[in-house]
Amino acid sequence: MTETPNDRFHFSLEKEEGQLVVKGEISGTAAVPSLDDLKFHAVIALLHSIDKKNFSEVDKLHLFDQAINEIQETITEMKKHVQFQGEKR
Repeated sequence: MTETPNDRFHFSLEKEEGQLVVKGEISGTAAVPSLDDLKFHAVIALLHSIDKKNFSEVDKLHLFDQAINEIQETITEMKKHVQFQGEKR
């Protein structure tokens, strides 16, 4: 049995006050520099795990709409530029 080496990417998101919002790790075999293909797979997997219904149940649909708008704006900007790292939050 042969083992395939996994590439790893650690990420975190903090509020302006330095308070941790989310932290995680992506691992797998990357075909693209900087593991950008794995990052896309992670984003897609996370999006597939989100249910709009959960936001409605706690009367926070505005948070869902804000996130969707931010995702759409980010994708629009990414498409415009060959190199794009976005605004760190």
